[in-house]
Amino acid sequence: MLMYAGFAFACLWGYRKQFVSNDLAYKRKAIILAVIISIAYGGLTELMQEYIVKSRTGDWFDFLADSIGTGIGALIFYLFFRRKK
Repeated sequence: MLMYAGFAFACLWGYRKQFVSNDLAYKRKAIILAVIISIAYGGLTELMQEYIVKSRTGDWFDFLADSIGTGIGALIFYLFFRRKK
């Protein structure tokens, strides 16, 4: 979970210039894109573990933990970079 929180935070860090502008649409797009990329990467990792690597198995609970970690990382980034009025 912590790894995917860090991964989502790092993805959003790359989009941090969008957070400097006051355009809410850029902020939403950056968060949505980072969350989709992170969740897709977690799902792809679990599928590869199940079907490609013989010594590993994919697990739905691992995918759920990856997704929760992604949400936590995005939330931490949002709280860290939101503008105070």
